Amino acid sequence: MGSLDWNKTKTIFIIVFSILNVFLYSLYVDRYKEAQKVEILGETTIEERLQADNIRYESAPENTLKESYVSGNVRVYSPEELKPVDNQKYEIFDRTELVATLEKPVALVNLDDPTTFKDFVNKHVFEGMSYELFDIDLEGKKAVFFQTINDRQIYFNQNALLTIYWNEDNEVFKYEQTAFEELDDDFEQTENLLPDERAVEVLYQRNLLKPNSTITKISLGYSTLVQLTETQVFAPTWRVRVELQDGTIEDYFVNAVEGKIIEFNKESEEIEE
Repeated sequence: MGSLDWNKTKTIFIIVFSILNVFLYSLYVDRYKEAQKVEILGETTIEERLQADNIRYESAPENTLKESYVSGNVRVYSPEELKPVDNQKYEIFDRTELVATLEKPVALVNLDDPTTFKDFVNKHVFEGMSYELFDIDLEGKKAVFFQTINDRQIYFNQNALLTIYWNEDNEVFKYEQTAFEELDDDFEQTENLLPDERAVEVLYQRNLLKPNSTITKISLGYSTLVQLTETQVFAPTWRVRVELQDGTIEDYFVNAVEGKIIEFNKESEEIEE
């Protein structure tokens, strides 16, 4: 090979390696920038991410640091404990369900005011003070209440439930009731709870919080952890209520100790994070 050919070959190699170096450097720079972007995204707060998706957070979160597990025994109703009440006829099913029929239906003052339903329950339902309103179904003409302990609701437990029914004239004619007769929060171990912000973050990470929605309320209650024959143990649980852009209301529940999402509509199946 002549010197001229060798010089041409060297020049070609130099050009090729130069192009390769430029390519590799540009690839390195791109990868570095991508890594920086990932790091920046990882450092963004949940508030910033909610703001980016226009998810408004209007509620006043409940800052609770510690809470105990609670347990309860299913109430067994007996005719002896049910003292006669004017205008009500009692029936007991499977020993644990009380059904009361109002011989003369009682009118509800205002269906648009939730206190109307609570006032009826406090006045007319057996031990009605121990229940709090959860949902009003105007189309189905019924309102659902959950039994409470320490002013906290027990979510979606068939043994801690009160449902009242009204007719076309907005008069309550019947209610169905179950309850726990003993609710004990004397567990020796008190759990450190995940903050309510963490419950919101868990829902956001699972893409359950839709853009342009509003978190209207966060509250603490209980969900069933262990269910035995007559005794059940309940775990502290965050309830996050969300109003969608079209006005639809959705409720989500997160175990406040383990951070698991609870799907009550799937037989209380818990979904791992």
